[in-house]
Amino acid sequence: MRRMALDGARAGAIRTALLPGGMPARTEHLGNWLEALRDRVIVRSQVGKRKLDAAFTRRALDRKLADLGEKFLGLAREGRLAVPGDVAGLFTEARQLKEALEAQHEEIAALESEK
Repeated sequence: MRRMALDGARAGAIRTALLPGGMPARTEHLGNWLEALRDRVIVRSQVGKRKLDAAFTRRALDRKLADLGEKFLGLAREGRLAVPGDVAGLFTEARQLKEALEAQHEEIAALESEK
């Protein structure tokens, strides 16, 4: 019988062992197989948890970078912080987008106040 990896994409080892005639001939093989399955489930659940932790960390980093960018943009607009030449283009684009967003919010507020 051909052996398949327990953590394969189609979980063939699980399906093979559960089909009639697919069970290992000896109880010790079943015990070894169950141990290997348990170990793979534990490892895969740990991988999943680490990926979830990484996603939350990435979300927190994105928020902090957005806060940093807002603070930098505000300080640069007030003239309290010099903008380095290599990010001047990004600063200009961000400033224009911020001004456009403020104008859009003003238009929305004016429309909502008309009723």
